[in-house]
Amino acid sequence: MASVQTDLTQAPFLPMGQQGHQGYEAHYQVSETFEVTQFHCHDYFEFYIHIRGGEYMGVDNQLFLLKPNQIFILPPFCMHGLSCTHEMHNYERAYLNLSPEVIRVLGCGQIDLDQFFRSQSAGEVCTYQLSEQDAAQFVAWIRKIRENQENESFENDAYHRFQNYSLMMNTMTLLCRTMRRNTPVEGEAFGSDIIQEILSYINNHYTQPIRIENLARSFGVSVSYLSHEFVRFTNRSVYDYVLYRRVMLARQQMLGSASLNDIAYQCGFNDYSNFLRSFSKIVGMSPSQYRKQLRQYRKKEIDSSMKL
Repeated sequence: MASVQTDLTQAPFLPMGQQGHQGYEAHYQVSETFEVTQFHCHDYFEFYIHIRGGEYMGVDNQLFLLKPNQIFILPPFCMHGLSCTHEMHNYERAYLNLSPEVIRVLGCGQIDLDQFFRSQSAGEVCTYQLSEQDAAQFVAWIRKIRENQENESFENDAYHRFQNYSLMMNTMTLLCRTMRRNTPVEGEAFGSDIIQEILSYINNHYTQPIRIENLARSFGVSVSYLSHEFVRFTNRSVYDYVLYRRVMLARQQMLGSASLNDIAYQCGFNDYSNFLRSFSKIVGMSPSQYRKQLRQYRKKEIDSSMKL
């Protein structure tokens, strides 16, 4: 896998919907050249369809050889990212991001889509092969949603918002039908199974003290091998990956009532100053600023959804 220079600094966090997207956003993109990204996660669902040009998608501790018209259902805080052995060209993809609040509205009170997709993803990665016809239809709906969002009057245009909800319900119907009729795509082997075993171990123990020397000794590999192969798989160092997962877990807990000190210790930080420094560097704002902004956003999003 092609390696990249890891950098702990991330762009400041902006909750989805901050720019008037009302808890959902659609994207369709074609890139002549594309550099892989670090493994990451977010606090909303991502429905990603690969059209062409990609090579591998890593999800948690599994790796998938990307095929045309393959769709991934990525729930909130699911770690994922692209991997490749060389620079990607003519990379075409589309994706629909939905907040948990909006996805529940799309169930129309008949099905809790939030819990449905989470339960389907529990214990295994949700990725399916779409037919060419279904893939073309899915992408067409996403492009129409995007077109509506780019309309200058979109934010205050009830018609366009209603149209987008109708289109999103179509995408959910297509996905549910696909999941009922087809079996998930299985992951690919990634060289040695050791790295996948190590990644699985880290995913289950990242709130505990983890040292790369101890990991290497426990799994019978050298530190240099572990460091190099882990970056090939995730495009992050072991230290960067563990720290990022801890901060993302803290983000996940911010809507609860626990104090920031309690969250810091629950997520594996041995003191608050270390938590404050790491969180601010990765998220782009302090934990208290993030919690305030997140609560304001969630209230706005819920109020907006209730008006539909």
